[in-house]
Amino acid sequence: MRTVRFFILYLFFCISIHAEEKTDTIVTVNGFLKDKTSKEALPGASVRMGKAGTTTDPGGFFSIRCPKNHIRLEMSFIGYVTKTLSFNYLTKDTFAGIIYLERSNSLLPEVIVSGSDRSQTAVHSAQPGKLEMSREAIKAIPALFGESDVIKALQVQPGVSGGMEGFAGMYVRGGTGYDNLFMIDGHPVYQMNHLGGLFSAFNTEATDYVTFYKSGFPAQYGGRLSSVTDIRTRDGDPAGYHGSAMLGLTSGNVSLSGPLIKDKTAFNLSARRSWTDVLSIPVLGIKNSRDRKDGMETTGGYSFTDLNMKLNHRFNENNKVYLLFYFCQDDLKSGEKFFSSEKETDEANGFYENGDALRLRWNDFLSAWGWSYRLNSKLSGRISGSYTRYSSLSEHSVFNSSGKEGTEDYASRGIKKSTDNRVDDTGAGIHFDYYPAARHRINFGTNFIRHRFRPGDIRSETSGGDGFDVYRLTDVLSGNEFNVYMEEDWVLSNVFRVNMGLRSSLFSMRNSSYFSLEPRLSGRVLLNRDLSLKLSYSRMNQYSQQLSESYISLPTDTWVPASGKFRPLASDQYSAGVCYDFRRGCFFSLDGYYKRMENLLEYRDGYELLSFYPSAKADGNSGWEDKITSGKGRSYGMEVTVAGETGKARGGIGYSLMWSEREFAEINMGRVFPSKYDNRHKVNITGSWKINDRTELTGSWVYMTGNRVTLPVESYRGLATDGFTPEEAPVNPYENEFGMVYYERKNNVRLPAYHRLDIGLNIYRQTKRGCTGIWNVSLYNAYSRMNPIAIRREGMYGVSGNVLDTGSRDEWDNRFRAFSIFPVVPSVSYMLKF
Repeated sequence: MRTVRFFILYLFFCISIHAEEKTDTIVTVNGFLKDKTSKEALPGASVRMGKAGTTTDPGGFFSIRCPKNHIRLEMSFIGYVTKTLSFNYLTKDTFAGIIYLERSNSLLPEVIVSGSDRSQTAVHSAQPGKLEMSREAIKAIPALFGESDVIKALQVQPGVSGGMEGFAGMYVRGGTGYDNLFMIDGHPVYQMNHLGGLFSAFNTEATDYVTFYKSGFPAQYGGRLSSVTDIRTRDGDPAGYHGSAMLGLTSGNVSLSGPLIKDKTAFNLSARRSWTDVLSIPVLGIKNSRDRKDGMETTGGYSFTDLNMKLNHRFNENNKVYLLFYFCQDDLKSGEKFFSSEKETDEANGFYENGDALRLRWNDFLSAWGWSYRLNSKLSGRISGSYTRYSSLSEHSVFNSSGKEGTEDYASRGIKKSTDNRVDDTGAGIHFDYYPAARHRINFGTNFIRHRFRPGDIRSETSGGDGFDVYRLTDVLSGNEFNVYMEEDWVLSNVFRVNMGLRSSLFSMRNSSYFSLEPRLSGRVLLNRDLSLKLSYSRMNQYSQQLSESYISLPTDTWVPASGKFRPLASDQYSAGVCYDFRRGCFFSLDGYYKRMENLLEYRDGYELLSFYPSAKADGNSGWEDKITSGKGRSYGMEVTVAGETGKARGGIGYSLMWSEREFAEINMGRVFPSKYDNRHKVNITGSWKINDRTELTGSWVYMTGNRVTLPVESYRGLATDGFTPEEAPVNPYENEFGMVYYERKNNVRLPAYHRLDIGLNIYRQTKRGCTGIWNVSLYNAYSRMNPIAIRREGMYGVSGNVLDTGSRDEWDNRFRAFSIFPVVPSVSYMLKF
């Protein structure tokens, strides 16, 4: 493998020093594509000249080679009217200037460009596993409570598992969920979920477009193993004010864009908040008014907030700056309190009060800036800096008291445990794009990130009884990450295209340093105009990961860095595929992949027997390292996609055949076991039908082989219950009210298959003042399939109430019950665009 990597490195530099030779009959035409109204750049737009074609970069710039005679360029973009630019004869390379595209006049937004444009772009691209989605495409997929969702739009893609019912998890090609890189305008963030995953933390109204990679990763991306999701936010409109407001059953959002200095400085502001906490107040009030007479009271509430703000200033067409702010926060509270009722007090039973309370809070904050500039038609650059903070708090308290407060017989005791997890990243980088020729692009750059991890600031407080006791463990780990990368995309001929790159990274923390080389190689062979073969290889490294102690991954799970004991995570992914354009609005792709993962971290078997509050070691390492172990994994599979359109209907079908396995020396006795999300088969069907210019029907159906869980196959009693003394038969720490259990292997049971149908209806209406109103009526899980997300074990108790004391095998019976969350969920929302 080392020889292969250095050969790729040598090949990369050998090819990079050559420039494309020009001929007397070829010229280069370049320019910018922008929105006619907002003057925003249109990245990813298609520019075609006969069989040849290209797409615009993030700044809207394009460069294409053409014959000198009879030049006819067709430019198209999602939701815009196609425009044609013609030249009779050119004697030299030409800068076409800024070309403005107009949005479609229809109230109903176009979700995709024509099938031919989309298919040809996929056929000619050198990178397999790449997907671009516009804001309109994301909104076309029905979601929970009518909230359009970036993550759920990606979950319906082949090779991507959604994890658990209703949750916005992403498990890409056998990944772990924490190995996905999420970026906002090129700046990494940690948190992607609201309410443990029911909603994504990315506001669709603030999104311009999304680029998603699951293989063939560009060299500029790194730090995660499985996927890259780069969300580009909308620039402010320097020409005029406009915005939108949405009101739904559980949340609402508002978006506003406009100029601060006409045609120079603009802003874009989007805010979203849920009001489930407000709605729960009268519900809990009614419930507690009934329960208080019985000595019981319930507390609870949940809210989420996210805010996106972007300021952009244009000095001229070649120099722009922006400021970006992003914030999201969730706050969940729940608890119960039991106290002496009026009847119990009258019967002289005394006063008592006990209860518990739980609070979960997590938030993510990003502030960033960037300056992009174009030195000439061939070279442009971008300088940026950012600060990211992710923090979470898990707090659990238990309290009880007896007697009346202020009297001699009053006594109280309380225990409060909290865990505060936090990550702070400060980074800066510089990136260049160089076009030595129309079909030859080189980008290179470097970035630096200063990490500060606090894997567990644990605080335990005990009050009452013998006094007040506090325990606290604080251990801050600081590390530095430095990356340098270079990538080349070269159309060698009408048949061959190659994208190759190399990324080198250095990560240091305390006395440990890790250097990695990450070669990337993608290639395309165009067999004919409509058929291409693709190959890719990617090496990825990851220097931090999230540890989950429960079956359900939560945002409050701890982020930990690579350390002297555990090396960084690494993966090698190989991918091959074929793309075919049927030329009748239909597109077909077939991809196969194999991914090998190393140095994965998991809690080892029996970790819960270790001290819950371990002291810091002499070498400065935290106690969390004693609870985990490292291992390896592999995943492989096949993905098929068929997409097309005919008349007013468009849609797609995706199928995935997947395997995902893990191997840890200290888990499952060292034997290979399937991962939790080893979903063998997955089918996605999405579609939309434009009934007329004002009404659209959308739908999606998903089928997936069930997730895996670990369940015991036997239960039996320990010797301590048969009259033996503790010295003769020590109490087994694993023994509980179910007795002792025997597990055959990890993840030995597969849950029932998961399937769900979502449908939505969008109705567009023009108001008298020229605004557009959009009603959305949708059904999540339309046929009310109760999909199990977990299995709970229950015991049949004997007369004494303890299963171990019954002595009867018939009365000692363990049963398992499936646990589900959502039946059919209807939703209605209204959006006003102005």
